[in-house]
Amino acid sequence: MHTDAQTAIRAAQAAARQAPAARPWARWFAPGARQAFTAVSLGERCMAARVEAGAPGAQPRLAAVAECAPADLRGWRERKLFAGSQAVLVLRGADRHIQTLDRPEVPDEELSLAVRWPLAEALEAEPDALLATALPLPRINDAVRPLVLAVAARVEPVRAQMKQLKDIGVKLRHIDVSDSALRGMALLHAQDTDGRVVLAFIGGDICIGLVWRGEFCALRTLALPVRQPRDEAEFEEHLALHIQRTADHFERQATQLAIRHVLASMPSLPPAARESVRASLPLNARLFDLAEVMEMSGTTREHVDGDNDLTALACVAAARLIDAQSATAASEARTAEQPA
Repeated sequence: MHTDAQTAIRAAQAAARQAPAARPWARWFAPGARQAFTAVSLGERCMAARVEAGAPGAQPRLAAVAECAPADLRGWRERKLFAGSQAVLVLRGADRHIQTLDRPEVPDEELSLAVRWPLAEALEAEPDALLATALPLPRINDAVRPLVLAVAARVEPVRAQMKQLKDIGVKLRHIDVSDSALRGMALLHAQDTDGRVVLAFIGGDICIGLVWRGEFCALRTLALPVRQPRDEAEFEEHLALHIQRTADHFERQATQLAIRHVLASMPSLPPAARESVRASLPLNARLFDLAEVMEMSGTTREHVDGDNDLTALACVAAARLIDAQSATAASEARTAEQPA
């Protein structure tokens, strides 16, 4: 294994040991209490979304979005997309592997190391060639053994993306995955005591999860229907059936949790198609509109409207911001409770 890869793993593990509790992939890098996060996705199409805290009691603000070719990344620095914010590298679906596993019988602080072996076997890779983390899942049924959501990424592609950011002077503070957009969507909406099926078009996939009180209970990735339909109505029917089967599966799993809502982000579909799919979904289905839950300029809205991936990236940044705000509020509450 290359020395640089070993260094990357050791740095991630050292940060994990020093990190306070955070959700959901924070064992890689610890969140801070900053009031702005810039989420970045790198590939043939490079994208960024900067989310800032609003005024007290106000919605978060989508301050800027950007996209460019890899050769033009330096322009992001000049636009001050990262000034005063924490940079979050968001791994695409192709760059990460997610698997639900029986929880290893180890302390919480050793979970990330323990899941590397089954993840390595699934990926046919050496354990030392992976970055890995594990999120304990809430109990939603009578299963005897608790479960964890294990996440892995190959070190080399991650290291290459980290270098791209370092080369333009960006100090990376966090690594996340595009699936975290689902948590962001749920957190941006009012929370209740019931579970919620949340889904989003991201890349060429449907990312769909069961979220309860801001935490993942289950997570899946479905390929978008690829066969050519005879007409739009056939495509919409096929898509809704695709989603409904997974929602039904979640309901069967969650014997100890009421699931009453579906929240769906499908920006790339025409409005009429989105409404047709929504009406075909089970439970109480609602369409996710980024402009309803985040402040943004007219120019930013024009840029993000209809774009699956920019919408998802903004939601990942929002999840990081809300988590940091919640952690700060909890810390302040504990301090206030301590005797003088």
